[in-house]
Amino acid sequence: MRASALLTLLSAAATVTCLAAALAACAPATEPRSPSMDLATAKQSTRAQQDELLAAVPSAAVSTTRQTETSRALFECEGGGYYWPGTMDVVLSGDADGAALLAQIKAEWSARNGWTVRDKTSVNGDPELVIVSEEGYRHSIEFNPQRNALNVLSSSACFQMAGTPEPGVDY
Repeated sequence: MRASALLTLLSAAATVTCLAAALAACAPATEPRSPSMDLATAKQSTRAQQDELLAAVPSAAVSTTRQTETSRALFECEGGGYYWPGTMDVVLSGDADGAALLAQIKAEWSARNGWTVRDKTSVNGDPELVIVSEEGYRHSIEFNPQRNALNVLSSSACFQMAGTPEPGVDY
């Protein structure tokens, strides 16, 4: 195997491992708050909150955005039920100040009722915000200075569903 192919393979494995660890860290700590919430509502609410997070970033500061529409897995909540994980990748324009944008998002979301925001350092050593709602929604926003990007890892509040999730199904 050529060295470049091996490096690519190792890089992909490290990326998958980091994503899995980050998603596990996003797990909601609360039990389901609304017995009427289902997968569709949890997913739609999570994606709408990601859109609200993006709205805090001036459009001139955004180069590209990619938001997941589905997840190949649902994860169990500690108190029962499941949560839906989603991601959003926001590549910033060349002159955008990602650290300042994190501070702006922190100020906006700290002022919202029912939300708590805390600063953190990511597993990669980069600045990160963790935003959690009373209902159990969670968004982790990491600023990656090498890519000049905001990486958002989100999880819905816990919801109930009949049966158990099937591996490899798009949710």
